[in-house]
Amino acid sequence: MPPFVGQAPQISFVDDREGWLLTTSSPETQCNGEGVAIWHTADAGATWLQLGSNGIAGTQCKQALSFADHLHGFISAWDDNHAPVIYKTADSGLTWAPSIPLPDPPGWTTQSGGVTLRAGAVRGFGSRLLVPADGDQAGARVQYVFQSTDGGARWTYVAAVKGGGALAIVTASRWIQLLVSPDSLETTDSGATWHPLASDYGQAAPVAPQVVFADADIGYATVRAEIQVTTDGGLHWTYLTTPGTT
Repeated sequence: MPPFVGQAPQISFVDDREGWLLTTSSPETQCNGEGVAIWHTADAGATWLQLGSNGIAGTQCKQALSFADHLHGFISAWDDNHAPVIYKTADSGLTWAPSIPLPDPPGWTTQSGGVTLRAGAVRGFGSRLLVPADGDQAGARVQYVFQSTDGGARWTYVAAVKGGGALAIVTASRWIQLLVSPDSLETTDSGATWHPLASDYGQAAPVAPQVVFADADIGYATVRAEIQVTTDGGLHWTYLTTPGTT
């Protein structure tokens, strides 16, 4: 794996062989700046080629690398004083360009000193792109979803997310808030309404998991080195053996 000195590297694969990796340097105070490098593999990680960071500014911290297909990828960038932006590539990571900053959703005003949103991983559904973003408001976590229909150049607010669990965008219209059973929630109309989800998900850790879906059925939840998988859209979850453990 390529060397890194900053945050843990971010990895995104589009099939069993081709993937990209984002490495970062140590960030400046309040994420005013952070250097990055993009790496590419075409042999399942056996070898990596450094692509550089053409078009990615030094300002802001970078996270949530995601590729929608072999050409189109995204990186979220944020800091404590400005709205987040989404970097996009249409040439497999050779060059990148920033989006217009995400607009403030209803009831939220970006302010310096940490009143800012952090965007997560972009999901692609044909010509529609979706990205979650969260922040802290009066001591409580708030979450929103934004969309782009122009390849990621501009983003618009879609909906606020109910509940405080781990948000997973499963399809363009179906999202879930994964919480310990029986508290998970689901929307099937892009956040307009929410209802209970009969999920058996459980965990011992008192922190939210990271959740990602490969398609409408298969998804993974990770928290503190534990990995669970679902093959029915989030209803039932099974533990997997974590690599490197017995």
